[in-house]
Amino acid sequence: MMKYILSLLVLFSIQTPLYAQVTGAEARRDIAISRRLINDQRNSALAFNMSFTQKEKEAFWPMYRKYRDAMSKVGDQRLDVIVDYAENYDVMTQKMARKLLDRSFIYEEQALKVKQTYAKKFRKILPEIKVTRLMQLESRMDAAVLLKFAEGIPLME
Repeated sequence: MMKYILSLLVLFSIQTPLYAQVTGAEARRDIAISRRLINDQRNSALAFNMSFTQKEKEAFWPMYRKYRDAMSKVGDQRLDVIVDYAENYDVMTQKMARKLLDRSFIYEEQALKVKQTYAKKFRKILPEIKVTRLMQLESRMDAAVLLKFAEGIPLME
């Protein structure tokens, strides 16, 4: 537990705002920078918490990079929803709100599919307990990032 708390402290030491009231291009640029920083912190947190053997480490990191790339591509959809929301916040209609919500559900479904696909792949190279720990850590780090995101996004009126 202490390792996890320390890892989150490192993750939250990043003071780059994930979103601010800026144009879509500026938001995308800022979020791209934040993503790189957060991914570096993810790697450190996982290395600290996973206790890989040398053999596991050699097999894990290349596959983990592919997993994060896949999650990043899916995350681009979430970013599109957030940017569209921000750009239309002052002129939001019922129809736009519905489309944004539906798109966010699609993102969540696709993110779950990527996680399930890679959990199967990780099971081929790691013991089940480590795969479960990995997915727990990923889930906690994702939740922390989403909470940070949510702080900068006003509720729909």
